[in-house]
Amino acid sequence: MFLKGGIYIDYQRMPPKIVEVYKRLLHRIPNDESIYFEIEKKIRAAEAGFSGEIYVDNFIKQVNFPKHFAILKDLHIQLEENSYLQIDTLILTKKYIAILEVKNIRGKIYFQRNPNQLIREIDGETTPFKCPEQQLKRHVQKLKLLLKQYKMNIPIKSLIVLAYSKTHVVLPPQYANITMGCDIPHHIEEYNQLPDAISTQKYHQLLTNLLSSSNDFIPRPLAKIYTLELSHIKTGLLCPNCHIKINNQRNCTNCNTPKKIMQQQAIEDWFYLVKDTISNRECVYFLELKDKFAANYLLNKMDLHPVNHHKSRYYIMQKFRASSASQE
Repeated sequence: MFLKGGIYIDYQRMPPKIVEVYKRLLHRIPNDESIYFEIEKKIRAAEAGFSGEIYVDNFIKQVNFPKHFAILKDLHIQLEENSYLQIDTLILTKKYIAILEVKNIRGKIYFQRNPNQLIREIDGETTPFKCPEQQLKRHVQKLKLLLKQYKMNIPIKSLIVLAYSKTHVVLPPQYANITMGCDIPHHIEEYNQLPDAISTQKYHQLLTNLLSSSNDFIPRPLAKIYTLELSHIKTGLLCPNCHIKINNQRNCTNCNTPKKIMQQQAIEDWFYLVKDTISNRECVYFLELKDKFAANYLLNKMDLHPVNHHKSRYYIMQKFRASSASQE
């Protein structure tokens, strides 16, 4: 992220953290467990989504934006206790805010109504998905609530973007605007003709609020979604590169990855896989540590939030965790 002369410059989209962690988790799950295949599906979906977003980002770079603009990526803002605004691409100017719902889907697609679903046909197989039109509608509603909190009045534009032109839209959405990734510049340049809706001062204020309110997205632990026995999960420190178990060594004997990194990643694995809290005893068990003092040292060294005192103490991640209802 770079601020220069009052202009907010676009920044590179980072690969989804969830892909990195889920790939590690595959080495902690027996490959005959049904959850193993679910994790693989999630990885493929996240990688496909990321690929589509990167492709669309390249077309956005072709747009001649006004002086003050920001392209915010992977925005995750908590509105209320169980309500979150999660937007992959948001464009902010003094004239408008644009939400882009990017989809990387091959084959023929139908925006089915009653119930609202996206139906995909490819190679003779039909697959239902959550409806992007409804997702976009929820994004707009939540963004309106957030702008009301900020006391900002600015037009909201929204688009469903199909990353690649190989997608064949048989039945379009009823209300939402939909476009191909290559046509994004045309739509945004039309938005750029709008008059200013907010001052430069309010623009910077809104930009600062959005950035400071955004946190990393952490999904619910997989064990809370799928049936998974704790006894089936491989414990200890696993090298993220070689996937071998490290015991008393200070580094991986193959690639020299530091033990410290593996300890941090193992605790992270626990949060993604098992529970959204971790106690000293659980840390000793999962990391196969020698005693509670080693666990206490690690837990306090990481960016975790302690709850309660002494024997009843446990830790949660500082970043917000999405509820099941908020995971699109």
